[in-house]
Amino acid sequence: MGKPNAHRGPQRGAQAVSRVVYGPHRSGKTTHGKAIADHLGLEHVRDLDDVQFSGDRLQRRGHLYLAVDQGYAQRAADLIGSELLPIGRALAMIGAGRKGVARA
Repeated sequence: MGKPNAHRGPQRGAQAVSRVVYGPHRSGKTTHGKAIADHLGLEHVRDLDDVQFSGDRLQRRGHLYLAVDQGYAQRAADLIGSELLPIGRALAMIGAGRKGVARA
């Protein structure tokens, strides 16, 4: 087995620790969720409200969770032992602005 390829980016799926992104409505969380998840090496994107309403458990690995309320998002991040990311920081990681336009 060869060396890991540095150009592949972060580990995928069950290897990557889940993260929680929060921001106000219409800030780009859902629009850019897949790109943020890909950047972080996560396979699934879920809204925290959907998780709560469906009765699903938060997963510690492989998921990007989206939330509007910072306090709610922080509690979820604490429960899964994860980092809380404000949407502005998450968008900057993928080179997108708040209006969804990729930066040159």
